Amino acid sequence: MSQRIEASFLLAQGRFPTAAEVSEWSADVGSATVNDLVEKHRKLLQQDPAAQRAVVAKAFEDAFGRVPDADELARSEPVLTYVEQVKAHIAELRQRPDEYRAVLDRAYQRVIRRGVYDEEIAYWNNFDVLAYSTVVGCVDNWGRRNQPGLMVTAGTPTISHNSVYLSTVTVSPKVAEEARAAAGLRTANTDYFSYASGRTVIAPGADKVVANGGVHFVAALAEGVVAR
Repeated sequence: MSQRIEASFLLAQGRFPTAAEVSEWSADVGSATVNDLVEKHRKLLQQDPAAQRAVVAKAFEDAFGRVPDADELARSEPVLTYVEQVKAHIAELRQRPDEYRAVLDRAYQRVIRRGVYDEEIAYWNNFDVLAYSTVVGCVDNWGRRNQPGLMVTAGTPTISHNSVYLSTVTVSPKVAEEARAAAGLRTANTDYFSYASGRTVIAPGADKVVANGGVHFVAALAEGVVAR
């Protein structure tokens, strides 16, 4: 049950639960699915304006790689879950290529301390628009695999569940499918060949991103990656 609880916190609030929260929810949830737990989060968020604001801010930071201003916070719908808000931000970025380029640049500056190259903009445009958190995870993995002497990003976007830039919870294939359904993400084809492809990252827009080692995991940006 701890996998489901941790996955639900990442999907609904974009953060890990505290030890006290894990204990409290473990005593109360019984045989609930990830979707059941996410819906419980939704009801709790509706009753807690401070928690709503925290989720709004976290989703914005994870999507854009920067802190929102007051107007941007005010435009958000606070009772949406973290994953729903990130999906909405990704849809916005699809309509704003200049802002998406800024997201990519922030990711490269954060991980490898240089701006994104024009050739890398073209590389990323071959894929669906991704949240800052996913790009950071991919750039981190590419940088570690290709050091020293990093050139231009190439290959298949890949993320490790051990990335220092991410909060992740590894889950079983069964819990992974529950998590995808709860988040409204595309469900995986569960035959051997699909699993062998490594497309097992559970995050908005990341269905074509490969998980290093083929591990199923839910991901959000780790705390402290975006400077405040």
